Amino acid sequence: MVFLISQFLFILFVLIGIMIWASSDKPLALREIAINSRRDNDGGSSYTMLRVLAVCLKILAVVFWVLGLAALIGINVAGNAVGNLLQASPPL
Repeated sequence: MVFLISQFLFILFVLIGIMIWASSDKPLALREIAINSRRDNDGGSSYTMLRVLAVCLKILAVVFWVLGLAALIGINVAGNAVGNLLQASPPL
């Protein structure tokens, strides 16, 4: 049962990370639309914060993947330790 819970949480974190990684290109697409829809190319913002947002979203996706691995390892180790602890107790 511990193995199934850890696998479920790992898959959940990985899927959330994949969705965040896939959505990190949207700010860059919006930036290109904003730049290309200008009437004059002389002035205006270069929308550098949208690039920063895209990089931050990719970093967040990697953090979710690392958290998924940590949850997988932590639940398996803690589940085995708690399971052995409960088996070693004397019957009531």
